[in-house]
Amino acid sequence: MAPVIRERNFLIIEDSPAVNLLLKEYLKKFGIKKITSYENGKKGIRAFKNLVKIKKNPIVFLDYNLPDMNGFSVMTQLIKIKPDVKVIIETAVEKNEQSIKDLIAQGAYHYLPKPIRFEDIKIIIESLEMEESMLNKKQDNMSQEVVHMINRNTQVSFAKISEFLNIGKEDFLPIITKLKSENKVMQINDIKEIACQNCSSVKITQVFHCPACNGSNFKQENLIEHYNCGNVSPEFSYNDDVCPKCRDKIKVLGADYKVLKNYYTCNDCNEKFQEIATKFLCLKCNNQFKMEDAKWATSLGYRVVSQ
Repeated sequence: MAPVIRERNFLIIEDSPAVNLLLKEYLKKFGIKKITSYENGKKGIRAFKNLVKIKKNPIVFLDYNLPDMNGFSVMTQLIKIKPDVKVIIETAVEKNEQSIKDLIAQGAYHYLPKPIRFEDIKIIIESLEMEESMLNKKQDNMSQEVVHMINRNTQVSFAKISEFLNIGKEDFLPIITKLKSENKVMQINDIKEIACQNCSSVKITQVFHCPACNGSNFKQENLIEHYNCGNVSPEFSYNDDVCPKCRDKIKVLGADYKVLKNYYTCNDCNEKFQEIATKFLCLKCNNQFKMEDAKWATSLGYRVVSQ
């Protein structure tokens, strides 16, 4: 294990003591010692912010479903604190589920399926080790970095390669020419992508927020609407099937009440909503903007040649 990984801070945000213990044991096997864990999103975000303040760059293992908020909410707040944060999402939800796809598109570094296995942790650590090593290489290894970045995406634009790897067109041209001649990379159609209207950067990610107050502190849960009194509140608030507002007992689904599945509740303003509002965040200048205010950038596209 590369010393740079052993010396990194690892932050676990996970409410299961068993999973917490398992993750710590697996990480320790790789020589990682700086490990802290928290059981909810609020504490985890605060700890992350404190580490960033003292110039640490923690790698985060994040449980998708936490008692106080979910992955969308936590990811949004972590990205606001440090846009290049590496977050590994741990969940029993399948990778092809839309909610997980959205998190990966938002910037999650890796997906860790539950139950957690040592081999999956090994893959993640090795991936982190490889990426950190590549970022520290000199210009003569830039071609490997270009392939690595293209390989991590279905397709990628020159504009994005240029920004993320800090490489200009003059330096990029001989690299891409060589990679194409070696049949490692191929050019595809131009890619049109969202850019910041302030600085024109294409280092853009989506952030999710409450449509009422624009806050990022929300959680996903099922709600119950009681027909008699009109109360709408989370399932857990109906203790022993008793409505928390009128204290009547709910009995028959469809006659007395209905269940509103997969709703979100904002922890800041208590708004309840089914669709998360989205904005875009520029990772270069931290500007937030709506789709209708975005610029569009077009540049050459590339993908790795399948072997």
